[in-house]
Amino acid sequence: MASRQNGERTRVMIVEQDWNFGVKLADWLAAHGYHPVFVRTVDAAIDGMSDFRPQAVFVGLSCSASAERIDMIEILLLIQTLCPCAPLLMLADQTGKDLTHVVFRQGVRRFLVKPVAFSQIGEAFQSELSAVTVTV
Repeated sequence: MASRQNGERTRVMIVEQDWNFGVKLADWLAAHGYHPVFVRTVDAAIDGMSDFRPQAVFVGLSCSASAERIDMIEILLLIQTLCPCAPLLMLADQTGKDLTHVVFRQGVRRFLVKPVAFSQIGEAFQSELSAVTVTV
């Protein structure tokens, strides 16, 4: 269940190119009391972060091509700069040892590989939110 501070729902940004998955994740989060915003591009995410001020960010990665990994490093650094206290959770279509090292070095706390049950996403997400609450 979403934690509420001052009656406000926890704000979650979803950066995901896969429309179907992103909408389903946003619907699932909303049904569980969160305030999700789903964007399909990094530019839209960066533009919306200062106004929306997400308390957590999901980032989808559709493939493990090396060019996309370089973009991912830049994306994660920007998110950390704009939202330094927000936990980052990565959702990828596939994984490899080198990709895993890259994303964890850039501050991603959880790395989940699709297909993944929304209940599993929820457990990982709640764990990260609880960790942030304890340390803040």
